[in-house]
Amino acid sequence: MRPPPAPRSRRARVRRVPAVGGTVTRRLQALAVALFLLCALGLSVSVVGDVRAGRLAWVPPGSGSTEVLALGVVALSAVTAGGVTVAVLRRTLSRTGVRSRGSALLALAAVAYVPALLLGPGWLAWSAVTACFVLELLTTRPAVTLAAVGLVLQVTLTRAAGAAWGTSVFAGVSYVATSVLLFLVLRCVNTYRELELARAELAHAEVLAERVRVSRDLHDLLGRNLAAISLKVQLARRHQRGAREEALAAELDDVLALSHAAAADLRALVAGYRVLTVRTELAAAVRLLTDAGVRCEVDADPDADLGAADDVVAWVLREAATNVVKHAQASVCSVSVGVGPAGRSAPAGTTGVVELVVENDGATGVVGDDGSGLVGARERVQTLGGSLEVTARRDTFRVVCRVPVRAVAGPQEEGGRP
Repeated sequence: MRPPPAPRSRRARVRRVPAVGGTVTRRLQALAVALFLLCALGLSVSVVGDVRAGRLAWVPPGSGSTEVLALGVVALSAVTAGGVTVAVLRRTLSRTGVRSRGSALLALAAVAYVPALLLGPGWLAWSAVTACFVLELLTTRPAVTLAAVGLVLQVTLTRAAGAAWGTSVFAGVSYVATSVLLFLVLRCVNTYRELELARAELAHAEVLAERVRVSRDLHDLLGRNLAAISLKVQLARRHQRGAREEALAAELDDVLALSHAAAADLRALVAGYRVLTVRTELAAAVRLLTDAGVRCEVDADPDADLGAADDVVAWVLREAATNVVKHAQASVCSVSVGVGPAGRSAPAGTTGVVELVVENDGATGVVGDDGSGLVGARERVQTLGGSLEVTARRDTFRVVCRVPVRAVAGPQEEGGRP
């Protein structure tokens, strides 16, 4: 029997959306292929004219069989050159690219220079196609060097075939112009394809970022309410066993209120809008900890202006209080919130630093830095230029959050949410 498959991690379950070229990219690639095929066709027509005019030394004028043979060589050379060029072109314009650049360039050079032995200097015009792929596939220095060698060969071989200097120079200028223009065509198509791929990657990244936001907010929003509901149900069962009907009814009313609050938080999460304040979260934390039998010591100025840091610090406070109830056997928890002066290392324009300290005893089994809630809280704080320190010594667990006030004003005003 096969062993059961190992469970995949959360990251492995997120399927990556393949980024492919769009309709415009495919049309541009098809136009590029058509352009190169037209070049092969035009060159073939030009060489056929040389055959008919008797410009090839091995094709005497009026020799029907030899002329047919020459036309067959032209057709075979054109089909071979077009096929090799299209194969290399499709690889060049694909995302995977050309696997063996040396082999591709050798094949292009072969179809550019070998047929010229039979078809004369007119076929050497195809070397410009080879040069454009040299410029596209190789780095700058070797590409320019090989293209210059191709230019020298173009002029030299044209002159050696008996052409005048003016014709040879024109062949060189045509070689440079054609190779550069075809290279620019390849660059434009590849650049547009890369832009489309980049847009697809950005869209995929936005989807992943939204998934992270939803998972983080879902944990932070519902964790505290679910922990409070569990605690209230346990208290209600105790009152039921003790036949304390009024206390039982009060706890059940609290459970109902907490469930309504959880539903409201879930609706806010779906809508993408949820603003917390330290004042409301501090009151909720005191109620939660008191119901759990934890004595609270609070040191906070209710009239303190926390500015744009209020929402972020409230998230950290909610997560810290929830961890005390869920992961510790605490008897005392102290919470202090205040605004202190900005240090020398604070960002420019910072008017102060909001500091939140949550410390509790009974830290046996407390979730440390690996807890998903604390990881999400740290991400919120670090995104806004603050810091979150978590320390555990003996049975004491301590969370210290510092957020510069002015550092968070810009991002929150622009985005509305951290």
